[in-house]
Amino acid sequence: MIVSAKLIMALLVSLILWTSLIFIIVSLPVTMAQSPAAYAATSPSYPRILDFDFSPRELILDNGSPKIVLHTQVADENADIDYIEAVFQSPSQNQSIAARMNSTNLFSGDARNGNYTINMSFSESREEGIWTLKQLIVCDKLGDCRKIDGTMTEALGFSAKLLILNKAQSSSIDSDPNELRGWDNTGERFAAQRKIIINSVFNRPAMCWP
Repeated sequence: MIVSAKLIMALLVSLILWTSLIFIIVSLPVTMAQSPAAYAATSPSYPRILDFDFSPRELILDNGSPKIVLHTQVADENADIDYIEAVFQSPSQNQSIAARMNSTNLFSGDARNGNYTINMSFSESREEGIWTLKQLIVCDKLGDCRKIDGTMTEALGFSAKLLILNKAQSSSIDSDPNELRGWDNTGERFAAQRKIIINSVFNRPAMCWP
């Protein structure tokens, strides 16, 4: 009887272990299937990034130290937001610029669910081309943080790319009459100028654009 009881106990333990293992194997693909972007947007355990945007998205450098205005909305069910940091990186990845927001940048809502805004200035020495959001970090007072990169930012439907041009490029538009010939209408002329600026950045001829 003692041997039988031990055997039954061993079988029960083995059955419990196998059941637990099967449950883990079945549940793992479901957990893995949730993308990092979706987790960043829906997880209630950490700060959540509800919105991120900036304007303008095309910046021409000049002596006035041009700037963009960053806006983000974040929420946290567990604690007050401590700070938010956005970092942009140049096309060559040799330059970067960061802006940090805290309670002083809160313009609506509260520390648990609020909208923040800040100006990010660019000097004339900044590299031209398409700058990309390298990372967006949100941390709360408990030390819990949420971090997403440019790819995840775009996956969430937010903006992540900024086009930077220098003053010389924008001034040279009117110096080439062949590029603008035929655009007497102001609206058409503005559209043509914009195409020429972008073409000069990507080194593509104007005829390639629709």
